[in-house]
Amino acid sequence: MDHKELVELILARVVEKLAQSGACSQGCPACGGPTPDDGRPGLLILTQEHGEDCHHVLEDPRLTACYRTECALQQDYQVDLDKFEAVVIYQFTNEVLCKLASGICDTPFTKLAQQALLAGKRVFVPTEEMEAMRATSCKLPAPYCAMLQEKLALLTACGLTICSQQNLAGAILDGACPACSAAPAAPAAPPEPCGPDKELCLDKRVLTERDVIAADKDEVTCIHIGEKTILTALAVEYAKSKGIRLIRGAGR
Repeated sequence: MDHKELVELILARVVEKLAQSGACSQGCPACGGPTPDDGRPGLLILTQEHGEDCHHVLEDPRLTACYRTECALQQDYQVDLDKFEAVVIYQFTNEVLCKLASGICDTPFTKLAQQALLAGKRVFVPTEEMEAMRATSCKLPAPYCAMLQEKLALLTACGLTICSQQNLAGAILDGACPACSAAPAAPAAPPEPCGPDKELCLDKRVLTERDVIAADKDEVTCIHIGEKTILTALAVEYAKSKGIRLIRGAGR
């Protein structure tokens, strides 16, 4: 084996190890560089940095059978959106959410994301990639949480589709996400209370919807009821819709 062959062998093994670890460089072929236009519609992956998550789409055999999958970061965001039918956005932080909803495009990443939405492309964001839908966001002040919800609602009204990573391929291929279709564009479940719990003890024989509504107006997040208290169906439903916990037993 001559020197050139040895170098090529070492380089091939290094690239293979990087691909396996997810530490892909911009030269990583697994990240989907430009591919020839073979008649299939294009599917663009939009990320802020390289990683393993986007490979779920780039290497999904169901998607690659129907789409040309490419990574925008691999091409320094210099892509022709007219060649793509759909876009999948990863690393969707609260900063990205606020910028897009406010029309601020100060990076190649946000600029391309905005162009995709304004052009009417099918734009998807995996639920797991949305910082606003993680449990940590519930520790933020309530007004800030409400602001995030408003901006998210604006983007979904503009065509942004939120779908779990598990159901993403089906949503892209079928145009619908059965497991997510019942959920609204904003987070499906009410957010956890943003801030310390405000508790209330109600020692009543029957807890009605009116009781829960009154507690909600007082910004109560947790109601302690007696062991034998009867809960009406409307009371349970209203509490669930507002994220109010109903706990049997004495409170603090």
